Amino acid sequence: MINSQPKFNNIIILAFVGMCLAWGFSWYSMKLQINSPVEAEVSLFYRFTIVSMLMFLVCFFTKTRLKLKKDEWSRLPFIALCNFSLNFFIGYHATKVIASGIIAVIFSLSVITSELIKSYLDNHKMSKKIIVSGIFGTIGLIFFVTPSLIDSQKPIPAVGFVYAFCMMLVFSFGNYLVANNNKQNRTPLFTTISYCSAFGALYFLLYIVIAGYKFSFDYSVTYVGSLIYQIFFASIMAFICLYYLIAQIGAAKANYTALVYPTIALTVSSFFENYKFNVLNIMGLLLIIMALSFDFFYNKFYKSHLR
Repeated sequence: MINSQPKFNNIIILAFVGMCLAWGFSWYSMKLQINSPVEAEVSLFYRFTIVSMLMFLVCFFTKTRLKLKKDEWSRLPFIALCNFSLNFFIGYHATKVIASGIIAVIFSLSVITSELIKSYLDNHKMSKKIIVSGIFGTIGLIFFVTPSLIDSQKPIPAVGFVYAFCMMLVFSFGNYLVANNNKQNRTPLFTTISYCSAFGALYFLLYIVIAGYKFSFDYSVTYVGSLIYQIFFASIMAFICLYYLIAQIGAAKANYTALVYPTIALTVSSFFENYKFNVLNIMGLLLIIMALSFDFFYNKFYKSHLR
């Protein structure tokens, strides 16, 4: 039988590493912006406005197609809503109450939820590997968040975990939309990011106007530095890497980055946010890693024996 699995060339590996590093540190960068006097939505408007402008320039100089097809006009606004606005809106507010590393770990479960959403919306029978991954992931998540909820000295409000979980679900659905759009239209990578970031900025602008927020700015080194990181690394670099991986190896395999960046994010949290590990945390994290790894080892070893 011919092996239909995609080959992992050097560019795919570089995209994988770039994605892990970019998002590994992005969670703490979000926390730094939340701690500034600038409203989160205003910061996000600055972020995606600049990202959009830069990406349109990249498209112009690389002569990438900018004219959208009719179907793309109906798809990209929804992708932008899920992956360039609503997920960040929820995520920024989650960082107000829980450590950024915790959000990264919960967000990593998008590997499983992406498959669940794909199975449900495409009306495919749910595979046993997803059921097993879901069970391990759910148990691991319960173990991981419980210590923070029952901490007698400083319990964390459950709403923070609800925000993080919703962020993960919205992002998973966005990845499903990206994969479907790639099948239908093969929209150029730079074009997708240019328009989606523009739509994302527009959504935040509308929210700012409705909420009556002021367009303030924080000139501190911390705020400016975190904004620059969010623009160039957490947005441009990360989304180029992510969408390239989705196009080359599929949304599910692209999410294998979730095996790496949460560990980086938790390490950063332990140094800068005084996040403390305990037995339940570690057990939960290991179970989540097992859940995320199950699909990889299933494809690598079990299916290879069937061939």
